[in-house]
Amino acid sequence: MFSEISESSGLWLSLSELATPDIGAPPAWLFTLLLLVVVVRFLKVFSYPEKPQVTYCTVKGAKENHRIAEVIDRCAVLNEVYTPPLMWGRNGHIQTATYGILGHASLKRTFDKRNFVKLSDGTTVTFDVFEATRPHPSGRDYTITMCPGIANSSESNYIRTCVHYANDKGFRCAVLNHLGALADVPLTSSHIFSYGGTDELEAMMMRLMEMYRETRFLCVGFSMGANLTTRLLCKMKPEMLTRIVFGLSVGQGYDAFVSAPMYHDWESGRRAYNYIITENVKRLLRRNYDMAVAPHVKSGLIDEQRLWAATSIIALDEHYNRRVHGFSSADDFYRWCSSLPLIPKLRVPMLFLNALDDPIVPPKLWEPVQKLAEQLPDIAFVLMKHGGHLGFLEGTSLSPNSVTWLDRMICELADAAIQVYDPHACDSCSSGATTHTPSLHT
Repeated sequence: MFSEISESSGLWLSLSELATPDIGAPPAWLFTLLLLVVVVRFLKVFSYPEKPQVTYCTVKGAKENHRIAEVIDRCAVLNEVYTPPLMWGRNGHIQTATYGILGHASLKRTFDKRNFVKLSDGTTVTFDVFEATRPHPSGRDYTITMCPGIANSSESNYIRTCVHYANDKGFRCAVLNHLGALADVPLTSSHIFSYGGTDELEAMMMRLMEMYRETRFLCVGFSMGANLTTRLLCKMKPEMLTRIVFGLSVGQGYDAFVSAPMYHDWESGRRAYNYIITENVKRLLRRNYDMAVAPHVKSGLIDEQRLWAATSIIALDEHYNRRVHGFSSADDFYRWCSSLPLIPKLRVPMLFLNALDDPIVPPKLWEPVQKLAEQLPDIAFVLMKHGGHLGFLEGTSLSPNSVTWLDRMICELADAAIQVYDPHACDSCSSGATTHTPSLHT
């Protein structure tokens, strides 16, 4: 496990002991020292960067195990030390907030085509396609599908930067816009997105397979979108699975039943994040009030006063999500949402990525997946020491690089997976293959 520099308990002196009648008020330098210690501890200055910790099944003789190891081996970014920005980049909270708030606002490129798919219940699924700006090195056609995090869309900063980088590497990108997330697209369903509903993502995949009959897919999900991507890949029809090369999950919590009560803990500030997420979802509900709220208030299904009073995900799910999706209890809703029980059914090679300093997803949520990776073929789990929740900004100075570690990793992993798992990839793509087994595994 990652090493940490322990702090000396002797530094934490009590001001009440120092400010005695005999000694008088503590000197200014002492306040400065204590403030410096607090800042150093908060910024985790002595939490040194390390290589990603990679876990996969190491049973000898299994062809699948060899292939997932080869993907890891070919992906250089997974075999290098991840270097977060100087001073502040080792704090998961700052990583999470900085990229989510600032992003790279200079990227203004919009989608090449906005697509609409109508479902049988009247729901309008919206996804945006961004064409590659140069051919893929293999000479073949590949599409990276992206399912964003909660309440996000193709307009979210981390999605836009990732799309921009992937397009430049020769990948077409298709991004699902979660129901209700776009301000300029009217909602036509009686609900917004849910944590476990894969109908919209499946509709996007089916339409893409019709639109681009020669392309093969690499499916990427972020946070809540990673849960949806995993659930869909676990239950997707065999004829669709043949078009998918690889899957990637970034920063998901895996088990909604276990995670829900954990968001009431103040550890790592999860209660504060819980409140922020809840308010974001309520904002979308207010924006789409006429379609997503008013009919249910009129029918008596939901109590509007309790809905708007919700300050946590559990309260919001109890008074809205589990009701509009037809579940008798929030616990039943959470069991339905969770991807963890489905992972052993995966028939697509997939990598799961989490960060140790993610303030939203604690180790208890990703540890079961790390253990599954030790037992199941064609699955790998990567643990980053730093990166926060969907942050992964990197750089050797105070200013982060314009391209994040995650952007680079997604494209490098996609190329590595193509070389290993796509039998139609050109020979020139794999000319630089190495055969040694990577040393970064547990």
